[in-house]
Amino acid sequence: MTGRQELAGIPPQTLLFGPGVGLDSLAGTLLLRQVRARFGVDVAAEDLNLDALATLATLAAFIEERRAGGPDMRPGGPADAEHAAGGAVPDAQGAAPDAGGGTS
Repeated sequence: MTGRQELAGIPPQTLLFGPGVGLDSLAGTLLLRQVRARFGVDVAAEDLNLDALATLATLAAFIEERRAGGPDMRPGGPADAEHAAGGAVPDAQGAAPDAGGGTS
């Protein structure tokens, strides 16, 4: 997507800004434009803190989730409330969703 061949094999947990890939604000803006054009996902509109741009893995997960019709990250939406709370939001009965994925 960037045209930089040396980035083709970067590990998923590599930071996109600063050490790692070393994107600057202009490159980040261009990346956001490419993501929107290629995948139809407007990261800047849906992730106001731009946490999705932390690593290649977080960006890929964000895109995949949105393309699959994932959480509503609009300001005030349910996933936005979860994000702001730093974790799972309790359901209507006050119980947090099972994050372990196991059975009780």
